[in-house]
Amino acid sequence: MGAFFARRTWTQADLARAVELRPEAVRKLLQELQASGIPLESEKDHPHMYWRMAKDWYPGGVLFTAEHVPELLRQLSHLPASKSRDRLLSILMEQLPARGKLTPKAPVVSRRASESEEQYVPVVEDAAARKLPLFMRYLTASRGGKISERNVSVHLVEVGPPARFIATCHRNGDLRWFRVEGIVRARFDEGDTFRECAPSELDAFRAASLDGYKGAGPPVACSFFVREPESSWVATNLLDGMHAETLHGGIRVSLETSALLRLARFVVGLGDAACPESPTLAQAVSELARGALEQASAVLRDVGSRLPSDGTSPAPPGRGQDLDAPVRPRSDA
Repeated sequence: MGAFFARRTWTQADLARAVELRPEAVRKLLQELQASGIPLESEKDHPHMYWRMAKDWYPGGVLFTAEHVPELLRQLSHLPASKSRDRLLSILMEQLPARGKLTPKAPVVSRRASESEEQYVPVVEDAAARKLPLFMRYLTASRGGKISERNVSVHLVEVGPPARFIATCHRNGDLRWFRVEGIVRARFDEGDTFRECAPSELDAFRAASLDGYKGAGPPVACSFFVREPESSWVATNLLDGMHAETLHGGIRVSLETSALLRLARFVVGLGDAACPESPTLAQAVSELARGALEQASAVLRDVGSRLPSDGTSPAPPGRGQDLDAPVRPRSDA
């Protein structure tokens, strides 16, 4: 075996000399290895018998050649920092042919996986791969942080960040997004039945979602205009599913989604650089912006009422102005 790792193709005569055995004994051993499942191929080309082992085969593992190691290190360093990733990097570094001299050069910093993600992402992925129902205790943040018990069938996992997955909820019978960070406990439930989902249904659900959110109802066509110069960086920071069209003075962003609230939050974050063009989107943006402005105005009123009026202290932001009037927001905030 050591001879084949050093050189993957041998004539039977050369191999016999290398391992100091008679050719007949070598042939018998090679035939036994073939019968046991080791990928050896033989070919007769008179007067020689050639024996070859697959280049990428290694007993009990996977063989990486020296030119593949730098790329393997690079890809591992891009993964979210976790105990399992660090363990793989450590094993790889200990077994490098260069005796540890080959190390990642770039100062790469990756997002650290949360404890929940590190613990439950493998469970969720295995449930999807083996098509086993998953029982989980799940914390729903949108419902005041309440924990509920659910049985789901996982169909697709998005690595993220954040890590999340699409699954059929057995309680409600519909497709839903779940975040791995919301899992408090999870295990396979082999007493339940996995519920299949047609690929077309899964694709339609993803297309109607936005950034891991899916609202009620059918998708709605929406668009908004972003002026220059903000349009330059907005165009390169769109969410999946958004499409930009270059116009005079900026870009028009369009999409079809049922996640209107998530879309409205994105538009509100652009300040007065963005203008909603769809009535449904304009209404959602107006409600969010009005609520945020009311809260900010209340804070400014409270600050203004508690400061001395003798002129000894600097006026707080907004003092002396009409606090009910909207302040022009910074569009690059």
